Amino acid sequence: MDVSHGSPHKARNTGVGAEIRAARTAMGLSTRELAKRIGTSQPFVSNIENGRIFPSLRTLELLAVALETESDTLLPANERAERAERIGGAVGMRVRRGGEIASRRLLGAPDRGLQAYRVELRPGESEPRPFAHDGEDFVFVLDGELSVLREGMPAARLARGDAIWLDGSIPHRLSADGGASSPGIALITVAANGGDAHSA
Repeated sequence: MDVSHGSPHKARNTGVGAEIRAARTAMGLSTRELAKRIGTSQPFVSNIENGRIFPSLRTLELLAVALETESDTLLPANERAERAERIGGAVGMRVRRGGEIASRRLLGAPDRGLQAYRVELRPGESEPRPFAHDGEDFVFVLDGELSVLREGMPAARLARGDAIWLDGSIPHRLSADGGASSPGIALITVAANGGDAHSA
């Protein structure tokens, strides 16, 4: 969901908009061309660049793909510096999970207590093995449908916009329904006591 914020967030919104504008102009794209690439309208892109709208995670990802960059680089420079100090080189690191299935670690590192992953499973795919770790997981479905499979518990079916909290010590994995028409995409936030909780 793309949100319009009042004055307390104006500086942040303007900073993000400025980074997007700089990346767009560096590629020689007009706002209309960028809008077409991400499947939206030119006024919507202009509102983001002018700080009137703060893009959702999904929109930020689409913009990053269209601008051939990482979503983290579209954040204001001061926020990038702060994040880099906290998480080192882990931003955007790709984590293989077996076969063609992969997750992307957005934030966090093996020696940090909080990590965030973006996981995408095509219809009929499942994570190759359960994961178990100290701490907690928060799963939010960005798109499609996914099932959370937990040892000794019924499967929890989640659709776009659904969320679930998990006890990380119970073996768990994600699965995408074979009858689905599109991939299931989830954001997983992991609060763990060190270690890389959700990598193979």
